[in-house]
Amino acid sequence: MNKRSTYLMLSMAVLVSLVLTACGGGAAAPATGGTIKVVSDLPMTGSSLGQTQTIVNGITQAFEATGNKVCGGKWQIQFEAHDDASAALGKWDPDVVTANAKQYAADSSIVAVIGTFNSGAAKLMIPILNPENLAMISPANTYPGLTKPGKGEADEPGKYFPNGTPNYARVVPADDLQGAVGANWAKDLGATSVYILDDQELYGKGLADVFDASANEIGLTVLGHEGIDGKAADYKA
Repeated sequence: MNKRSTYLMLSMAVLVSLVLTACGGGAAAPATGGTIKVVSDLPMTGSSLGQTQTIVNGITQAFEATGNKVCGGKWQIQFEAHDDASAALGKWDPDVVTANAKQYAADSSIVAVIGTFNSGAAKLMIPILNPENLAMISPANTYPGLTKPGKGEADEPGKYFPNGTPNYARVVPADDLQGAVGANWAKDLGATSVYILDDQELYGKGLADVFDASANEIGLTVLGHEGIDGKAADYKA
């Protein structure tokens, strides 16, 4: 089983635990069954499609394994896969993310959002879903500030949760862990010097910055660190 499959299974485990709260019979649980909706919000247009389609396939398979039902068949699960990318950008689009988030927040039948894939998209979506207490579970976000204070901007992560109660979880290690592990791995492989390139995106730059700092701490020589245009046709310069 590869790492992405493991992360997807963790996401689904968290999601199922949330959905099953409707079966508990507590005061807040609905008295009758019906249909509940789960949506994914991932970039299905552009370069990430190979990865995100795999995630959608896994979600679909997981729900099909339960007959798309929970609570002993009391509740039917309706799953919808949404695209947060645009053809114009070839990747996640802030305008599309915002529009999607508003749509989810306004739909009372949605109980959970699986996404986003990109940390920058999460920064936009979480504050829109939070006032509606709509659960959001990411299989891919790694920007530390989404959940950890003192790792990013001064007002993070509190600014993402305007109602004061977090509605967001992720099942992958954040950049502050991944970057440090990556630097140590490079050293274990025998590297003595490194040159770092990043794509200037929140994920790529964040991970590269931590790798850079960690490399210096453990004695690797950083020959340089620069951002590149991920869409450039030629990197010879």
